[in-house]
Amino acid sequence: MSADPSIRVLIADDQLLFAEALAGALSAHDLIDVVGIAANGQEAVQLSGLLKPDVVLMDLQMPVIDGIEATRLIVGGDIPAPRILILTGSDEPDALRRARAAGASGYLTKNLSAGALLDALTGLVSIAAAFQLDVGTGAAV
Repeated sequence: MSADPSIRVLIADDQLLFAEALAGALSAHDLIDVVGIAANGQEAVQLSGLLKPDVVLMDLQMPVIDGIEATRLIVGGDIPAPRILILTGSDEPDALRRARAAGASGYLTKNLSAGALLDALTGLVSIAAAFQLDVGTGAAV
């Protein structure tokens, strides 16, 4: 996590209009700093390494590398890895199970309000700050 009190967010979604609208809505809040938008999973992995966000909002169905594989690569890479919050149109139980197995910290569908998403982001970062985990074992340190 950064020393800055704002939450650094990377948005990974291949629907550019949605991603830009989401970035605009989130950027209106003082607590959120949208640091970038990735149009596919491969870009999400690359930008995560370069921009060091606190949270990646990850769509599941994207070109090049899907959101599950991108999550696995990001969580298994840099330490400390950003938290991955899946934000997708899919509410299939199998997608949730696969996202959790890949290392996602949360799973939300795109039909929620901006306020609910903001609450999820701030809650996720607060929990991460309260419990520092050993990335390799998942155990509290």
